Amino acid sequence: MHSGWPATSDPWPALCQSVSIGDFKTTVKAKYDYNANRDFLKEVSISGDLKQADNADDIAVGYELTRDFASRNTNVRLTASSHGYSVSAEYDPEEQLREVGVAREVDVGDYKVDLQPTWLVKAKAARVKLMSAINDGKDRLSAQFDYDVDGQQAKDVELSFARTLEEGKVLSASFKPDKSNLEVSLEDSTFEAGATWTATANVPLDSDPSNILDAARVTLKRSWGW
Repeated sequence: MHSGWPATSDPWPALCQSVSIGDFKTTVKAKYDYNANRDFLKEVSISGDLKQADNADDIAVGYELTRDFASRNTNVRLTASSHGYSVSAEYDPEEQLREVGVAREVDVGDYKVDLQPTWLVKAKAARVKLMSAINDGKDRLSAQFDYDVDGQQAKDVELSFARTLEEGKVLSASFKPDKSNLEVSLEDSTFEAGATWTATANVPLDSDPSNILDAARVTLKRSWGW
């Protein structure tokens, strides 16, 4: 007999709640995945600010602690922000220091681009992510790739596009050339009050064109706060 989780493939959520511990405001998130850990939560995370910036010259320090009950892995992420720069580091007990990165908004022509280079310690690779909003913020473009220092080549390229169809509805698409995979998702927070539904379709473009719909994998996720 299982615990209180239903033995179905129905979408289960990422629950989110803000709580106050003394002077600190903390956000608690919990995720359930029947396939990953049917008898308990898959993942729980807490995040918040250790120190808030009182002015532009001050330094803000944030944290995020994540526990994955399926893999029994704990991950800690710390960030420090000041003067438009954000420096981050991730650590877990097994791999120790996993990655370090920096984020900064830069001007490229008439557009503002979020530049996020990260050093992946174990892989000895540099991950670069660029994001920009266009069309008065209705559309967002992003590109990400890993650069293998030893092999001196880029890999794991991902190109993404997101459009706000209307308030509460966002259509997104991402393409990974290395894996010939196209992912399309629709996020809707207007369908049900207090909840967000996300429908995602993964389409392998290297499959037989006559069988491409059968090869596609569709998932549905529901998340809400309490």
